[in-house]
Amino acid sequence: MMNVATVLPAYPDEILAKLGPDELVALLVSNEDRVPRNVIGECARRREDMVECLRGLPDVDRYWSAEATPGEWWLLLHAVMILGLIPGERAGMVLVAFMRRMAQEEDDNLQGWLAGYWPALFRNKTPGIIPALRVLCEDRGLDWYIRTNAVDAVVAGANGQGGPALGQALAWAAAIVSDEKEDWDFRLCVGNTLLDFPRPEYRPLLEDLAKRQSGWGVYFSMEDVRRAYSAERNEPEWERRKDPWRDFYAPVAIERRQERWEKENADLDEDDLEGDGAVPEEALLPNVRAAPKIGRNDPCPCGSGKKYKKCCLPTG
Repeated sequence: MMNVATVLPAYPDEILAKLGPDELVALLVSNEDRVPRNVIGECARRREDMVECLRGLPDVDRYWSAEATPGEWWLLLHAVMILGLIPGERAGMVLVAFMRRMAQEEDDNLQGWLAGYWPALFRNKTPGIIPALRVLCEDRGLDWYIRTNAVDAVVAGANGQGGPALGQALAWAAAIVSDEKEDWDFRLCVGNTLLDFPRPEYRPLLEDLAKRQSGWGVYFSMEDVRRAYSAERNEPEWERRKDPWRDFYAPVAIERRQERWEKENADLDEDDLEGDGAVPEEALLPNVRAAPKIGRNDPCPCGSGKKYKKCCLPTG
């Protein structure tokens, strides 16, 4: 087991308190995926000053291109995490801008790290953010992947309000599921969300979708529908992923990532020794690349044993 002390930088709170927003952002870039939790907390403590510092990132083409350094790529993830800690509509609108840009860029890596956590990231935002999220959900020019995450953020926000707000959000989601012109995967993913809130009026719709699925890659079956309605309780999947900051910034999580990068680099080195080509030296160093791609049909990284698209991807 790798020694955490050799992986995780340490910054005393009193030192961080003296840094300006730009200096804190520089720490985020230089430490890539090894940023300590208290740095994220200090960034969030700056609130509007930090929102102002981060709000332009979705529009900076460099950060979304092959020219971005690993630290600049990881900055995008850290920015989302920080904005998730900052309450208010302005931070929420910047989060929506991040969602839209990562969908436009088809950055599955970034989306993969954040899948399942969007309800938590929007949890402290005002209801005024919901219309912007709905617009994103209804934008058929975007991939169903990010739209599904946005649907869950909308429903989770309504669930927090309770009563009529939740009923209206579920009716809106059911309209998406019923739309035969919508993307099929998107409809099935939103159908999974409806199964988390089993309402009698939507059971025929969900049973119809279950019957229309067959073969490999079924999102939900008739048995899944029966089980959900037998339970008669709300069981949203996002309840399992309430704290993205703990899950990503805990020392043990950082250590596991470094071990993963070292193993992947070692495998790359071994593969090259068996081949003819030379691998650039920098490709063998740990911690120099962005996130590994998680395929939608790969095992879910949460450890559930399900396919990624049937676990944290479609319901996050």
